[in-house]
Amino acid sequence: MWQSLADATVHVRRSQVAMVAAAPGVGKSAFTLNLAIRSGARGIYMSADSDEVTQAIRAAAIMTGDPVQEIEAAYKAGKGEKYDKALREFTRVWFDFDAAPSLSQIEEEVLAYAYMYGMWPELLVLDNLANVFDEGGGEGFTGLEATMSFLVDLARKTEAAVVVLHHVVGDAESGDQPLKLKDIRGKISKLQTLILGLAYTDSFIVNGGRALGVYVLKNRSGRANAAGDLFVELEANLDRMLIKDWEFTGKAGGELPDDIWDDSVERRIHEGV
Repeated sequence: MWQSLADATVHVRRSQVAMVAAAPGVGKSAFTLNLAIRSGARGIYMSADSDEVTQAIRAAAIMTGDPVQEIEAAYKAGKGEKYDKALREFTRVWFDFDAAPSLSQIEEEVLAYAYMYGMWPELLVLDNLANVFDEGGGEGFTGLEATMSFLVDLARKTEAAVVVLHHVVGDAESGDQPLKLKDIRGKISKLQTLILGLAYTDSFIVNGGRALGVYVLKNRSGRANAAGDLFVELEANLDRMLIKDWEFTGKAGGELPDDIWDDSVERRIHEGV
């Protein structure tokens, strides 16, 4: 998907849970929708935080490259056939728009997908964590941890790459401050294998897009820094819902020492030892 992230040892892996955290409006849904559409993966997108019309317009923008406002205007004028065609042809991802799915409903959705296609989903997106209804009655950290534990188990059983979106707190809610692991709402960070934080940086992009910093806060299979010193800048053009490698940089920010790696099996695998 993004070569600059791959170069920084960041990969969304099957059988694991990844988290994408950011302030409202920064683009975590756009980032993950780009992943779902452009990666080629088959699966389910649980869009609890965004309605069907919003996601349809965003998806049409990603697939056609047309501006969101242009797509909205076309539908208002009754001339949305081009976008209807693009959406009908995109059948790899199954969307669900329940605003408050329970853990049982998520499980039933995955089972329904398996019954229909004869395979488990390769990708499961949950947008977002705060919208999940905990049937066990858990609140705050307890409820979030129960959901994460469920998703980890689901990823292991189905071998799906599970990507969950989440909010941040404090000064990080401005959307333009470097993110740290402690900024994750509810301090939920133990069960995920990968945690990415999104925030805009001060870098200038000539064509009108913005430099979106992807902060690698946790990464069991590669480099990470909980203090926010490791990041990759991508080019974000939310007018067209497009997030891509920024050709002028494409490199991880911050020169970190080799010992930033955990001394783990994942490091040895990555280095080919």
